Amino acid sequence: MMNRTEILRLQREKVLANILQDNANRAKWLTELMDIDDQIEEMNEQKSKVN
Repeated sequence: MMNRTEILRLQREKVLANILQDNANRAKWLTELMDIDDQIEEMNEQKSKVN
């Protein structure tokens, strides 16, 4: 089973591909990319607080 970080990384790769392929909706994909990056950063911050 994949953990949350792995899922987010896979999702991020798909969004990056969509940014390159789907110029009409580029702003939507960039926004989604920022959301994913924020979630990853948040998870990393929580990990560093625990350790």
